[in-house]
Amino acid sequence: MTFGVGGSVLLALISCICTPPLAQAAPPPDRPEHQGAAASASPPPAAVRPVSGEAEGCLKQLTANQVEVQLVSAPPAPLSDCGIAVPIQLTSIGLTNRATLVLPDRPILDCAFGLTFSEFVRDLMAPLAAAMLGSPIVALSTGPGYECRSRNRMAGAKTSAHGKGIAIDLVEITLKDGRRIGVAHQANAAEESFVKTTRRAACGWFTTVLGPGSDPAHAEHFHFDVMRHGSSDNYRICE
Repeated sequence: MTFGVGGSVLLALISCICTPPLAQAAPPPDRPEHQGAAASASPPPAAVRPVSGEAEGCLKQLTANQVEVQLVSAPPAPLSDCGIAVPIQLTSIGLTNRATLVLPDRPILDCAFGLTFSEFVRDLMAPLAAAMLGSPIVALSTGPGYECRSRNRMAGAKTSAHGKGIAIDLVEITLKDGRRIGVAHQANAAEESFVKTTRRAACGWFTTVLGPGSDPAHAEHFHFDVMRHGSSDNYRICE
């Protein structure tokens, strides 16, 4: 279903969620290459662009929220309109119960979007999982985050939000008790309800939410982004 902000059903579903400000996008970073023992030969910090005042504020807020990130240099941008304002690599998110949730794929994102996503995970997903599933989340499988490509990898399509660092995918959720919940495959009714609730609630945080049933390209994962839609920039796509 596709609908505008005024049609969102989230307030009736999760009354405690406050929609955070949307992240802004801008131009690109260089994904660090990991080569086993050669990792120590990575570019020195001097290769990363100087941090602007706005970027410094974003990084400070992430640090204050116990989110582990590092600045990275600009990844390749084979398409002219790919790019990230402040490229970061997200490693883990500190939760309100002082536990830590890890992101083993270490996605590269725009800093402002990383802040939005980490707050979504900390303030919505983590407490929701503990309440509905009886076990906290310890890891999320997200894919690489930044990827300079067209939407759904279709020739001639517009550049994906992934190419601007303002999108992330969610493939699998790992709980402390060892359960692994796939976005496309749940083992029971409780897990299915948790995944559906997370999907609906995400529409209050992101302007685009796609997943199984939306189209073949999103049959196995959720896609969250903050791309602006419509002439008013306030249109949301929740499918």
